[in-house]
Order: sequence, then C-alpha cells, then structure tokens
Amino acid sequence: ALDLGMTNSAMRFINYPAKTLVKSSRVIFTMLIGVVVSKKRYSTKEVAHVVAMVIGLAIFLHADASSAAVFQPLGVIMLIVSLICDGFITNWSEIIMRQYSVGQDEYIFRLYSIAFAAITAVAWLNGEISRGYTFLSLPGTLSEIEQNVPLEAITWSVRGKLGVLALFGTTGFFGSSAAAAITKHFGALPMSITSVARKATTLFLSFALFGNDCSMEHVLGMILFIAALFAKAVFKKSSSSSGMLSGGGGGTNSYHSSSHYARLESMTPSISMVDLEMGGGSTQQQ
Repeated sequence: ALDLGMTNSAMRFINYPAKTLVKSSRVIFTMLIGVVVSKKRYSTKEVAHVVAMVIGLAIFLHADASSAAVFQPLGVIMLIVSLICDGFITNWSEIIMRQYSVGQDEYIFRLYSIAFAAITAVAWLNGEISRGYTFLSLPGTLSEIEQNVPLEAITWSVRGKLGVLALFGTTGFFGSSAAAAITKHFGALPMSITSVARKATTLFLSFALFGNDCSMEHVLGMILFIAALFAKAVFKKSSSSSGMLSGGGGGTNSYHSSSHYARLESMTPSISMVDLEMGGGSTQQQ
C-alpha cells in the first residue's frame, strides 16, 4: 500500500517522463536490498550487467525527458521511498513463497487484500470513494462531467468505463501472478530485470511502430541496454553449464543421481527405483 501510495502521490509533483526515468533504477534497489534482506552475494559481472542496463535505459529515456521531464524534490523522494518498498517486497516475496511453499496466486491475493484494505481506508478518509462512485455512475470523462458536456458529445459510457476497469484489474492480476511466479522460481533480481526489460521493449517498439523521432542518444541507450541484457543471459548460461560440468549445486547432484539410477536400471531391469531407494529389501525377501 505504501509503495502504490507513494508512486501515485508523486505524480502530483513530477510528470510521467520523470517518473519513468526514476523508476528505471528499480533493479539496483532490488539488488541492494537483496544483499541486506536475503544475504545474497552478486558477482562483479552481474553488478556490471545490471548497472549497464540501467544506464542504457536512462540514456534512452533522457533523450525524451530532457525537454519534458519535471523534477521536484518531494516527488523524487516519494519515488525513492516507493522503490525501497518495492525492493523489500520483492525480496521478501521470494523468501516467503520458497520457505513456506506458498503459491504465487495465493500470495498475490493475500498481499493485494491487505493493500486493498489500507488504500480503501485512506480513500474513505479523503472522500475519494464518493467521488469515484460519482465518476463511475455518470457517463463521460472527469472533465466532461465537471463541464456538464451534453450527452450526445460524451465520449465514454458508464458500461465502457466499468468494462475498462474490469479489464485493467484482470490483466493486472495476471501480470502480477506471472511476476510472482518468476520471483518464486527464479528469484527477485530476475523478476526486476524482466520488468525493466518489458518496459524497455515497450519503449523501443513505440519508436519502431509509430515513427517517433529517434536521435543518436536513443540509439546509444538502446544498444547499451540490449548488449547488457544479452551479456547477462550469456553469462548466466555459461555459469549454469560450468556448474553442471563441475558437479556443484543441488541441481547437479540430482542430475548425477538420476544418471546413476539410469545406469543401474539398465544393468538390472528387474529392480525398480523404489527397490533401489529402500535398499533392495523386496528383492532380498524374494
């Protein structure tokens, strides 16, 4: 609730380009807080890859934000608080789901239920619930309602607004569920990198599909981001391959164990896996 509240409240002091530019550093906050909360250790290459991705995206966004961004200290502080909260939530989510074997959908439902209760209480105190109900019950946008625009000139119907609200909530839950699944199975840092990569892909495609003006600063930021993301993927793949060959890690032990069982089964096809794990007790009884 504090994360969402700080992000939304910051929009009163900064505009969307500035918000996007500040939020692009989310990966760094996730990594730093992961060191504190989860006692994780990152290699120098991993840190370099993440920093290069953030710098590349910042350069790309700066090309647009340099002329349009509005920075006010209070808004930036609110976004930093939001990023800190997000870093704690992401790392704690990984710990809770893995340690207590909680499914991502159950976790998201319970987490959002708490946030919903907190935000509803604040909205009730601020009077925003009654204003929101008025907005949803009348056709038109907020400006059209305030200006008493004639009904034939209204752009949004009540049904249309409710449909968009339901669609937004449904797709948002699906996206959060996928993000929680990535956090549970792969970790907090990969989830943050995926989130930043999704945002960067949206920005890159907007330039390719809608014919926006592309400067050298855009090209430089795009190349640096993609190169860092590619280097991170190659480094991860090479590390996994070397781990398999060296025989380290739980996954490698299970791999060798499975191979050992496979060789035993090929030599003694009458003995099942259960017999091998039980010490061959049933075979001795026969």
